[in-house]
Amino acid sequence: MNFDAKKFITALPSFFPTLYQELSSLGLTPTLVGGVVRDFILSGKIGKDWDVELGHPTLAFNIDQWKQLGKKLATLGRATFLPYEIIRLDLGGYQLEFSPPRTETFSSELEGKGHKNFTAEFDYKLPFEDGVKRRDFTLNAMGIRFLNQTSVEFLDPLGGLTHLQKKELHPCGMDFTKDPVRFLRAHRFSKKLGLRFGQELQTLMAGMKTGDISPAYLWSEMQKSLDPLGFLILLLDQKQGHPELALPVGPEVQKYCEELRKTLLQREDQMAWVLALAWVGADPQGWQEYFSLSKEACLRLTRWVDSTKAFRQILPESFHGEFDSVKELADFARLFDWYFTTRNLVQKNPKLPLLGLISENLPHWTHLYQFEAPKDVKHIDPPFRAKYQVWNLCQRL
Repeated sequence: MNFDAKKFITALPSFFPTLYQELSSLGLTPTLVGGVVRDFILSGKIGKDWDVELGHPTLAFNIDQWKQLGKKLATLGRATFLPYEIIRLDLGGYQLEFSPPRTETFSSELEGKGHKNFTAEFDYKLPFEDGVKRRDFTLNAMGIRFLNQTSVEFLDPLGGLTHLQKKELHPCGMDFTKDPVRFLRAHRFSKKLGLRFGQELQTLMAGMKTGDISPAYLWSEMQKSLDPLGFLILLLDQKQGHPELALPVGPEVQKYCEELRKTLLQREDQMAWVLALAWVGADPQGWQEYFSLSKEACLRLTRWVDSTKAFRQILPESFHGEFDSVKELADFARLFDWYFTTRNLVQKNPKLPLLGLISENLPHWTHLYQFEAPKDVKHIDPPFRAKYQVWNLCQRL
């Protein structure tokens, strides 16, 4: 496992020469740092999320000039200004975030603000080995500095490559504990990359305060883990040592883990989690409150789950026969309500995998939503037209 400069240069995207020319025309030296460097070493491929530090050997950082840079980058793609003087550029399917080198100073006055409990000082001339001390892990503190378009320099002042080879996770410095989100990131990297915690990191993690972790950051780390359910279960195991760690589910969800994996058909949608939790029999109220979701919408989904499960025992054959007799059945009234409730929910939130759940768990009803309801029903009295349509669909099942 090493850094192959020739392979890296060959793998650069086609837009890079133009981008480099724009940056070098201003005297700025780009250095790739963070996950894109780590992942290239692991996979030999350049990812599409770039963290680029821009330095200058003599100039002091100037906010007006930085804004001009953003406007210049906007001629190449879609540029957006983010907090801490980050310029994000969406270009050719890549997302590049440009920032000046900076140091961070944590303040007791900002304590309790989670990921924003520090002030930043920007310095174009800041040496790389000083700038990376603010980062989380040594394997994210490796850099690739462009000397020109075809020549690069590998930077690794904190030994991240050695730690990566040993499959160990090490902090960049003692300030690691002052950002509570790093507690989540440590567990995410450990799980995703199969890394052990180094002894220093174990000690720091044991004393970290995790009460300030926001729902937004937890959700983000869940998605980045690529196994959000497994990540949540892992964090549940940490509650004994960190009782202040707030999570959207309790330890009782562990007994539903395997069924949740089968039921969670859309893990990127928070309401789909409500749906899955209700389906397996777990109470989704904690999830709804933690992520501040609509209580009414969650109750509507829970009621839909209860109604849907009833149709595991009710077969389409129950409604075969003459319309005049079927429309009077109590179960048909339930079917009528269930059919239109499902259609309404799907129309309002097409991301919800309602039809997927029906297909997986009620195969005898799945075709109900694939047929086109008859439209020429003028011969049916208005109060019964919608019921006739549902009855007609049942005759085809």
